[in-house]
Amino acid sequence: MLKSLVLGAILGGLTAFIWSFISWDVLPWHEKQLRSFQNEDEVSAIIASHAPNSGNYLLPTGPSQEGMNSDQKKAAEEIRMQKMQKGPLVFAAVRKEGFGSFPLVLLTQFLCQMFAALLLTWMLLQTTGLSYARRVAFLAVAGLAASVIADLPNWNWWAFSGAYTAVNLVDYTLTWLLAGLVGHRQSRVCSQATNRLASGIFPSLRRQWSR
Repeated sequence: MLKSLVLGAILGGLTAFIWSFISWDVLPWHEKQLRSFQNEDEVSAIIASHAPNSGNYLLPTGPSQEGMNSDQKKAAEEIRMQKMQKGPLVFAAVRKEGFGSFPLVLLTQFLCQMFAALLLTWMLLQTTGLSYARRVAFLAVAGLAASVIADLPNWNWWAFSGAYTAVNLVDYTLTWLLAGLVGHRQSRVCSQATNRLASGIFPSLRRQWSR
């Protein structure tokens, strides 16, 4: 089991990493779903001056409710809901210090993909009797489920566009479909080779020992 976990994590993670690079840097489908502000420099300056720290921001959030009584909290929440109904509504991640080291980001992404592949391989090993095609389908559905869990709530609550969400649903499914095709095909081949080697070596050792 340990060998299968390691092979699944390495080969599946590497395949997912390579496909992610192709999906984001070669194919145009992600970039086409991202819109630009009319004046990026002006918007950037406003964000830098009004976001004191890096992190996740929500607009509108309303004033801090610390120290308010129940009536004041209710009134503040009503004002916030009115602003949310009126718009605009923004849910954003702000990194004030800039992007940083690109190689470090790539390494982190690769490690994340390996960890995901490790978890999915462990889940797959809990099943029995699945053919190669069914194991690949299992991982593809797991990728789709991960996107449904993460992306559909963002579409529902924060107005992530339908096209952006659809691309992510397809991308996650393809990512782990390909990881299953490559990783678990190779792990099966390695496992079969190991079993054949063991079946040839151990009887020979037993015959020599019996002499």
